[in-house]
Amino acid sequence: MSKLPNAPLQEVIFELRWQITQKSTLGKYQFLLGDLYSQLKKEYPYRETLVPVEIPIELLVNSPAHRFRVGQNQYPLVQVGPGIITLNTTDDNYFWEDFYSKAEVLMNSFFEVYPADSELFTPTLLYLDFFQFNFKTDNVDEFLNRNLKITISQNFLHEKSNPYNLDIGLFYHVDLGNLSVSLKKGKNTKNQDGIVMQMSLKGNSSTVENLQVLDWLNSSHTFLSDLFKDITKGELYNSFK
Repeated sequence: MSKLPNAPLQEVIFELRWQITQKSTLGKYQFLLGDLYSQLKKEYPYRETLVPVEIPIELLVNSPAHRFRVGQNQYPLVQVGPGIITLNTTDDNYFWEDFYSKAEVLMNSFFEVYPADSELFTPTLLYLDFFQFNFKTDNVDEFLNRNLKITISQNFLHEKSNPYNLDIGLFYHVDLGNLSVSLKKGKNTKNQDGIVMQMSLKGNSSTVENLQVLDWLNSSHTFLSDLFKDITKGELYNSFK
């Protein structure tokens, strides 16, 4: 499938979290780390430790502690920690079919080596996009109203200065889970100023017996892809072609 040649995409993250409520569940992580790397090392041979080794594992719950990369400073990559595993990639390396295939390998490898008992698993798919914007010379409210199908207006401040910051979050319940769309002032990898749009879909929690994570992932991609097209429809979307 082709992709937009000037896409604003910065990063795509697929994440699976699970509950850790007792020490026996926490102890599984030490075995998971080595067993999972054995499964993935052909594709992700470069290993990184993200936290000092002296930090107790209890303080790392739901935080990535180790990373497997295809090469030093290269994407895609896998992150793993107590109660969390992620697959990350960037626009240069992103085609949905390839990303989905890597997610499938990751999930199959994870559930092959992780003895899931009664844990609840929660999937999330997240897209980060960046729109270059000058907050000093341009009005961000006008940009959003014109380009992102979001209407913002205020009648309480009569000075004509432009807003110098942006931090908006919108949250909805949808059939696939919980949708969040956030817009914040930020920078891209080239250190340019602009607007960072984060769209994420968090699925419903489920035990492994009822977990249809790959079906959910595919449906969530379609949902968020259509949503991105709807939000940016018009002049902004055409600029990505």
